[in-house]
Amino acid sequence: MLLVHLTLDPPPGGEPLPPDIGCLIRACATREDRLEHVAVHAAAPWPVVGVFLCRADLMSAEAAAERLWWRAVARRPRLAAWRLRRAEVPLLRPELLGPEVLRPDDGHT
Repeated sequence: MLLVHLTLDPPPGGEPLPPDIGCLIRACATREDRLEHVAVHAAAPWPVVGVFLCRADLMSAEAAAERLWWRAVARRPRLAAWRLRRAEVPLLRPELLGPEVLRPDDGHT
């Protein structure tokens, strides 16, 4: 499963992201999207909608997430005022995770 962040630019008036945006995106999903979960982080300056997809590669996950966004815009045209900044899998820098994440205790040490 891959997490794709849909990072959004709010409209000029600062209108908040609709509170049901997660439900709307779930309603727009088809079986082919392989959507598992949606998480919304509506805080400014750039709201993020996290889309969890059962995909094997980054490119297909990012493309599927972007399609979900545009389907949501088609269903609710007011969302067109929001600019999709990017649809991408957030990549982590392993050196920032810490040793307990890089080498979990598996009971064999």
